Amino acid sequence: MTAPEALPDDIPKNRREWRPQRVRHGRYVPTVVNPIVEPLWSGTRVLAHYRDSVNEDEWGDVVVIDEYGDDASEDAPLAVDQLRRSIRASEAVIDGVFTKEATAGGENTAIGLFPTVNPLRKMFLGGTPESDVKYEPRGPRREGVAAFVAVDLLSIDDQPLFDVALLERKRLLESLIEESDLVRVSPWTRPPVRSWFNTWRSAGLRGLIMKGSNSHYRPGVETTDWALVERMPKT
Repeated sequence: MTAPEALPDDIPKNRREWRPQRVRHGRYVPTVVNPIVEPLWSGTRVLAHYRDSVNEDEWGDVVVIDEYGDDASEDAPLAVDQLRRSIRASEAVIDGVFTKEATAGGENTAIGLFPTVNPLRKMFLGGTPESDVKYEPRGPRREGVAAFVAVDLLSIDDQPLFDVALLERKRLLESLIEESDLVRVSPWTRPPVRSWFNTWRSAGLRGLIMKGSNSHYRPGVETTDWALVERMPKT
């Protein structure tokens, strides 16, 4: 195994002290250079720390820490159990959200990018940036079981990724996780923002988050390279 890389001085050496990178809240949305766009999930923001088992016939272990430093494993025990069976690495630290929005039922979950494929699956399989198929909400949503939705990757095989650009971290994340009902990788796309905002809001999500495609990750730090969009301006 390759020796772990040294961490920057401003990052705790104890990985259990890492916290999710934060987005600055405010009235005005900062300018994000060369952004990608992904849904803004409601739920418990966590970092999942995975370590493979030394025994080939056993699954690895996952410890889930929330943004306050508390063990959040009991918030979604079924998702945690699936997650420990879903990671293709010897070690990983994954930024994600425990959310019921990923498994909620009802017709208004149909926000797929292609109308010819199951809408809920299409949300997680992705689509072309040019697609702007929208589905209006119809009928009540059924509350789902809490799932783990992965949004970023901080470390893989004991190699920290803090100086790796976001798009490369996304690529590694997508190859790391075997998706299942309760373990998902958040979809992302390119602007224009308004069409995706309307689509995801119509599915019951809070809005979207824009992230600079070349942005880096610093645990616990408030960044202006990401921006929340919970309300679109009229013009």
